[in-house]
Amino acid sequence: MATNPYVGTFQLTGAVSGMDTQAMVQKLMEIEQQPLNRAQEKFDTLTYKQKLWMEVDNKLEDFYDYLITFKLKSNLIPKSATSSDESVLTATAPADADNSTFYLKVNSLASPTVLLGDNIDPTIKKSSKIVDVIGTAGDSTFTITKGEDSDTITVSDSETIQNLIDKINASTLGVQAKFDDANGKFFLVNKENGNVDISVSAISGSNGETLISKLNLNGTAALGDDNTVRTLGSLGQVELSFDGSTSITTYDNLTENTLNVFGTTIDLKSTSSSYVKVSIEQDIDKSVESIKEFVDKYNETITYVYDLLHEGQVTDKSPEEMTEEDYMKGMLKGDNNLEKIFYNLRNMVYSPVNIEQSGSQYNTLFDIGITSGDFGVGYENTMKGLLSVNEDKLREVLNTNAEDVWKLFATNDTTNKEYGYAQAIQNYLYEATKFNGYIDRIAGTNGTIGNEMRRLAKEMTNLLDRLQRKEAQYYAQFSAMEQAIQQMTAQGMYMLSAFSNQ
Repeated sequence: MATNPYVGTFQLTGAVSGMDTQAMVQKLMEIEQQPLNRAQEKFDTLTYKQKLWMEVDNKLEDFYDYLITFKLKSNLIPKSATSSDESVLTATAPADADNSTFYLKVNSLASPTVLLGDNIDPTIKKSSKIVDVIGTAGDSTFTITKGEDSDTITVSDSETIQNLIDKINASTLGVQAKFDDANGKFFLVNKENGNVDISVSAISGSNGETLISKLNLNGTAALGDDNTVRTLGSLGQVELSFDGSTSITTYDNLTENTLNVFGTTIDLKSTSSSYVKVSIEQDIDKSVESIKEFVDKYNETITYVYDLLHEGQVTDKSPEEMTEEDYMKGMLKGDNNLEKIFYNLRNMVYSPVNIEQSGSQYNTLFDIGITSGDFGVGYENTMKGLLSVNEDKLREVLNTNAEDVWKLFATNDTTNKEYGYAQAIQNYLYEATKFNGYIDRIAGTNGTIGNEMRRLAKEMTNLLDRLQRKEAQYYAQFSAMEQAIQQMTAQGMYMLSAFSNQ
């Protein structure tokens, strides 16, 4: 027992009587302590129950999080888009893209105008100072012209080529500078695609003219200067055909190498001399995989709850061998609150859903090939709430009407209170696991278990105080007895001494 504030530091523990009064008090206190021990056992049990309920809460939250992404149309009934030549273009289709086949021919790609200063002196590096590049002191100023717009750039002689690059890139002109100093190439690239001219100029005889000359940006390819190369940008152009030979329409003036055709995103990679076939169709394999994963996740969750309701306590280990996990086993066996969660989850997947307003032709999981799997083999799986998938039937349904399969799971009509299976389960799990929800009202800080633990903690505090007072009382009684015996002994010795002197 903890240090007792009611017991003094010095006790007469059998010094006179010869009795082991301390051991006697301990034995008496073992009896007195039994109510406290029972309260402590109840408190420990509630602690384990509370922790176990938090594990249940985490398990259900995990299922809830999974359902958020599962019921997305792009996950549940994805579309597959294929290109007959992915070196020319690739295709990506969202779940609501039309099932279709069409052909595309890429006549041109969208590209930016690039001005290249080539064959630059290899001694010029990004770290080179301007004064070392041009060989003279003073600021260097030059003008970059893009179409009808222009901007003037000035660098001091103490700055570097890297500083020059940074100033160009910070300009509002929309031109990006890049320097490949290992190969002597300086690029000015328009940030937008399209046929827009770019040139660089400076006042004749100025430091600026010397600088752009050193970077080989002052010439023009038209004048035969091989060290200045200008590549004009272009806009994309793509032809559409339904038979692979006859052009129906043209997508002109594309500023990016992507376009949307019938809800499908097309990424252009290169030009082509012939048509590329694009096919969009339902990805049945991914849908089947997704729905089977849902069944597995549901079975995992319902099995976890079922096992907690039916597992027994650990009886083949001594208290010293028992782990916290061992102590928690069987704590929720037959628990009424957990049974309610189990039956709610089981009944939700075994019962039809009301999604009449959605227009789905299905309203049970059985309609799409998901059953309890108990036909001809008893009802064990049904009792456990397990599901199984008839893959052949599921594929047939998905091929026939994938949209209605998605509605069966994901309908979320709050106006008419109509919810598909995944949405209904998600709604229930939210109510079960949210703050002040079903589980929190059982095992939360202010829940049934939490309140009982506080009551027991207060009770144990009072019992401990009572025990300490009782222990102090026992020690006081034994001390009084020791003092009485000591007095009697002293009196006896006095009388014996008096008689012996007669």
